[in-house]
Amino acid sequence: MRNIYEIENVGGNVYRVTECMEPGGRGVNSFFVIGEEKALLFDSGFGVVDTLRGELEKLTTMPIVCVVGHGHPDHAGAAELFNEVYMNRRDEPLLPVSLSYERRMEDVFGTHGPGGPRKIDEELKAYAESHIVDPGGKNFTYKDVDAGDRFDIGGDVFEVFALPGHTQGSIALLNREKNYAFISDCIGPRTALVTLPPEKRVGLIAYRDGLKKFRDNVNEDTVFWYGHSREPQKHIYMEDTILALDEILEGKTENDVRSESHFAKRQAAAGKLMTEHVTGSVKIVYDANLL
Repeated sequence: MRNIYEIENVGGNVYRVTECMEPGGRGVNSFFVIGEEKALLFDSGFGVVDTLRGELEKLTTMPIVCVVGHGHPDHAGAAELFNEVYMNRRDEPLLPVSLSYERRMEDVFGTHGPGGPRKIDEELKAYAESHIVDPGGKNFTYKDVDAGDRFDIGGDVFEVFALPGHTQGSIALLNREKNYAFISDCIGPRTALVTLPPEKRVGLIAYRDGLKKFRDNVNEDTVFWYGHSREPQKHIYMEDTILALDEILEGKTENDVRSESHFAKRQAAAGKLMTEHVTGSVKIVYDANLL
């Protein structure tokens, strides 16, 4: 079976690890930093095969700390491979679904994914059926991490910021000295607010306020490494997301439309009214029932 992990040095001691079902495809990104005392892995991909840790250990013999940016299957799936794992506790309720064999195999090998019909690598699928990470897992052992916490791996220090929009436990890591951040799915051209708290407006306000605090701690040259792009994210996405959230909270939603995306249809089964709001360069997908 071919190696599904494409690892590229993106500067200094930082590596982008892209889990690709098709060679050269977009895939989903994790980020790996080799410090002087430890190595840090931010996010872990789907974990549909059990080879990620072995690939990283080709780069270093340092102990690896795994930090989960949020609890969705494409970011938490391989966390079980590592001895020291951190995640925000608010995302623990997501794990029974995110870690399930059925959800991960469908997300990766389903013939109709979010991007429409796709070609399936049958050899890879057959290998994954017997080498997926912990197919029966409902959880993994982790330590809680939240805003204000820090990871010092020797020569590199990462500060934790809570950005609870895409999920309630979404976090970003900022390396202030080297001026880059790992943002998982917290900031992008399209952000789906999947698991906001049930109280009206509370989750929207918390996400906006988290973004504003993050903005106050970065600058226009800070590099944002994102979970679903091989290139850094644009800062305008952060600014426009804050503006979009302000507009939604102010009731400026007359042009919003019902989302017909693959994701929205899945959420509709849980009674959510997923709605699209466009501002500048971004689209926010939110549950209109929470306004």
